[in-house]
Amino acid sequence: MLHLRSSDYRVMPWKDGGGSTTEIAIEPAGARLEDPFLWRVSSARVETSGPFSHFPGRARLLTLLEGSGLILDIEGQGRQRLKFPGQVVAFPGDAKVHATLIQGPCVDVGIISDPSRVKVTLEWLNLDTEATAITVAPTTLLFAPWGPVRVDPLGVELEPQECLRLGNSPAATEAPGARLGVRASFGTTPVVLVSIWPL
Repeated sequence: MLHLRSSDYRVMPWKDGGGSTTEIAIEPAGARLEDPFLWRVSSARVETSGPFSHFPGRARLLTLLEGSGLILDIEGQGRQRLKFPGQVVAFPGDAKVHATLIQGPCVDVGIISDPSRVKVTLEWLNLDTEATAITVAPTTLLFAPWGPVRVDPLGVELEPQECLRLGNSPAATEAPGARLGVRASFGTTPVVLVSIWPL
């Protein structure tokens, strides 16, 4: 189990000045984008319309966190509107993608992965104070954009922008197939669930 805080993330301004990306986690740890990384979870603040970076041989999943969203013109898939938190758009990393802001800057969260080596899902869970059950994958990440989120029976509370990574642990409560309960510490709040399985 690894409890990640915003001070652990890498923030990378875009070369064109159109925004910045906050890298939450990457496998292997410390890998660069030029390296043959297995997967990468990140959040991006999009300030201006423009093209997406190319990631040949990778698959991408994207969902909206804040703002009015994006119109995505995706090579081979046509036009898609990313307007609602929880809506997930999937596309190849080597496709030409142009993003147009619908109304002002927005923030998204996404994962880039190697589809020849891993299967990845990205889910948005709306939580209240009653526990929502999740099943632990070989690698599981829980990202709380606004928190606080409680993870039981681990006894972990995620504050805003914190992430819990589970995987490669002998503990029964963290092993693949284990069931966890996630809930809002009070009121309602979402959590982003990333599940990763080796192929």
